[in-house]
Amino acid sequence: MLRRSFICMLPALLVPQAAHAHSPWGQYAVYRQKHLLVLSTRDDPDSYDFSKLLVAAINKSAPEASARPARAVNLERAYNLLRTDQFQFAVLSKANIKAMRTASGVFSDKRPVDLRTIYRFDDLEFVVLANFPARLVSVVTEAVLSNISTLPGAAPPKDLLKLETLHAGAQAAIKNF
Repeated sequence: MLRRSFICMLPALLVPQAAHAHSPWGQYAVYRQKHLLVLSTRDDPDSYDFSKLLVAAINKSAPEASARPARAVNLERAYNLLRTDQFQFAVLSKANIKAMRTASGVFSDKRPVDLRTIYRFDDLEFVVLANFPARLVSVVTEAVLSNISTLPGAAPPKDLLKLETLHAGAQAAIKNF
């Protein structure tokens, strides 16, 4: 009898406990891979509302991007999400983007994040991680350019070509537009 109980329990002992537990973290990773998430923050007040406009413009011309707005609790959290490559795109104020790029201001005790510009809108800057593929950034930039009339405060495309921080994919799309 004891032997039979032991044999019945054996599969449960051999399978790691993690297999029995449910964790949503894997699903978040899949969601982030399936959707172009545009990060904003609560403490960068104009960024979230603008991210919704930006997402609508991208989805209109490039529905395969399946863009979605995402909002971090604060700038510190947004910095960590970008630095750890959990998010690739963000729309934040130029001052906050500069602080992340140069590790200055509230980020003076942290490492810089290599963010490249896709487009600028008044005080907001739409950025991507520098290592993001140029071909895909071109598609996103073309979607923005195609819907520029729906995005308030858009800089003239020629002005963006002067930026040192412009992503190569954005540069190619702007030149071909």
